[in-house]
Amino acid sequence: MINGKSVLAIIPARSGSKRLPGKNFRDFNGKPLYLWATEQAVASRYIDVVKTSFDSDRPPELCTDDASSEDVMRYHLAQQPADWIVLLQPTSPLRTIGDIDACILRAQMGRGCVSVAKSTRETNGAVYVCTPEYLAAHDFSYGGLMKYVMPDERSLDIDTEEDFLACLQSDCAPGREGRERGQGGAV
Repeated sequence: MINGKSVLAIIPARSGSKRLPGKNFRDFNGKPLYLWATEQAVASRYIDVVKTSFDSDRPPELCTDDASSEDVMRYHLAQQPADWIVLLQPTSPLRTIGDIDACILRAQMGRGCVSVAKSTRETNGAVYVCTPEYLAAHDFSYGGLMKYVMPDERSLDIDTEEDFLACLQSDCAPGREGRERGQGGAV
C-alpha cells in the first residue's frame, strides 16, 4: 500500500515463447526466472497482492503470442481490483526491489511510471506501474508516464539465448556473491 492506495503486482509467466522456448521457467542462478520476479514483488514495501499468472490462471486467448501483457493485467485487475497495478516481467531478473519501489513511488507523481535504460532512455521491460484508469484506456506504448532510470547493467531483458547468458554473467545477477548494485533514479 502506498498513500492509502492498494497495489497489485502481476508477473505474467506464460509457457510459450517463439524465440526462447520456456524462458520464464528457465533456471537462473538456482530458481526459475518467474520466481525471482515473484520474490521481488513479495519483498516490495508497497505491493499488497502478488499474482504470478500462469497459463492455467487465464483464458486460452491470453496465453498466445498475440495477447499483450496489458491484456493479462486487465484480466487479473478485474478479478482483484486495486488502485495501482505493477507489471514485473520474469525476463528482467537484474531489476532490484529498490527499482520496483522507486518506480511505484515515482508513479505517484502522475498516472504511472516505466523503467528505462540509462543510456537510451527507452523502456527496458523491468518495471511498469499505472492506474487502472490508464490501463483501461492505453497500453504502455502510449506513453505519458513518468520515467525511472535504471543503470544499463541492470536493464537487460531476456528475449534470446544470448540475452539469457549475458544476464547470467552479469555482476548484477541475483544469487551471485560479491555483486555491486548501482542506484537508479528519476529522469
